[in-house]
Amino acid sequence: MNDIKLYEKIPEEQFPIRLLWDTNNKYDFPSHWHEHTELHYVFHGSCRLKYGEEYHELSAGDCAIINGNELHQGKGGLCGYIVLLISPEFFEHNHVIFKKVVRDPYVGELIEKIRDKYNQDCTSPQLLEIKGLTYLLVAHLIRNYTVKSLGETTYHKYYDKLDKINGVIRYINENYDKQLTTRMLSDMVHLSEGYFCQVFRETTGNTSMEYINRVRMDKAEKMLKTTEMTVTEVAFCCGFEDANYFSRTFKRIKGNSPQAMRQSIAKNK
Repeated sequence: MNDIKLYEKIPEEQFPIRLLWDTNNKYDFPSHWHEHTELHYVFHGSCRLKYGEEYHELSAGDCAIINGNELHQGKGGLCGYIVLLISPEFFEHNHVIFKKVVRDPYVGELIEKIRDKYNQDCTSPQLLEIKGLTYLLVAHLIRNYTVKSLGETTYHKYYDKLDKINGVIRYINENYDKQLTTRMLSDMVHLSEGYFCQVFRETTGNTSMEYINRVRMDKAEKMLKTTEMTVTEVAFCCGFEDANYFSRTFKRIKGNSPQAMRQSIAKNK
């Protein structure tokens, strides 16, 4: 699994689940979202998942349930894991929000059975078996791990908010080096600035400016590790006009100053 970004869209004409697995690989993929429900089942080793703005440590037997349209990112660890993407059609009129991490042997058993049946050239009987197992899995999750059940109107309002915020998050990730303000971002999605700030915080767990700074610091950390740019040059490339303010923000978020991180990297070479 080289790039989980490739898994985000399942073409309508394909079988409505996508399953991939790796027996021993680094759990590392970029921040992304999609309308499908995604399950990450760890069968050995351990890893770290960033889900919204929360971090979850996963070990063998854990299954992370990523609700549709929720931002998630692999943050490291060496493990064997299965990724199962389930189309919204499997949930029919059940608009539910699931618990984020479960530890349930029956869930693991069903996912492993689906894996054993699944390949790119499945015969019709195999497809029916896989679909049946997936319905069993979905029914079990709905029955046992539903945190919130949404009515039709609430469901559409909820996902409309998520769609708006996800569009803003995509814009931030692509334009972190530019000057960004809450007014500009709220205007993009046709919300008042106050309501936008409220919805953004509810969705991500951070204010929009805190989220922007976290994205910028992630980019800055990568630049410090992989380029010869000065700290001032990195600051400008990440949208900061004041290198001192950049350094203070970097230390607050990363726990170390850019200069100290650069020295640590040089020492370990």
